[in-house]
Formats: sequence, C-alpha cells, structure tokens
Amino acid sequence: MTKHDQRPFTPETLADLWGVSPQTVRNLIHRRELRAYRVGRLLRIKPDAVEEYERNAEQCPTSASDACEADIASTGTTIPDAAAISLRHAPERKPRARQ
Repeated sequence: MTKHDQRPFTPETLADLWGVSPQTVRNLIHRRELRAYRVGRLLRIKPDAVEEYERNAEQCPTSASDACEADIASTGTTIPDAAAISLRHAPERKPRARQ
C-alpha cells in the first residue's frame, strides 16, 4: 500500500481508534498538537500526522518530565531590556446621586 492509498482520518474515525471523543481530537488540532487540514469545512488528518503525534506522545507521556515540558511549553516572546507594563484595576466607581 502506497502513501496515497491511505485514506485520511476524520476526527470521528480517529476518536474511535483512540477511544476518545471527537471533540478531544478537534482540541488537539486546535492547539496544533496534531496536524490536520481542511477540505471545505471538513477536517482531515493524514496517517503520518497520527503516527507523528503517537511517537511524540510516547516520548512525552501525560506525566511529562521536565525535559519534555521544556520541549512543548510555550514561553512566549521575551524582549530583553524592555520596559514592563503594569496593569491595574480601575478604582471602583461610586453610583451617581439621583436627582
């Protein structure tokens, strides 16, 4: 069987295979932990993307070690020597006196 003979998964078929809900699969796609593509409004997941996700899941199980957490953690962008932004709540407003 060649790579082109393998049919892509839908979130529903992959969820059945993994024993999870289709929403769980969609959440993985939304968080970009699982690669997928759209055909119109439909989501499709290539078999090699499933294999890649499963390989990564074996290397970093749910109780991830510090090394795995560092690989997958999103630390955001840091700007050296940038001025800090301080956010404060506005003081509570008192209701106006009725006239």
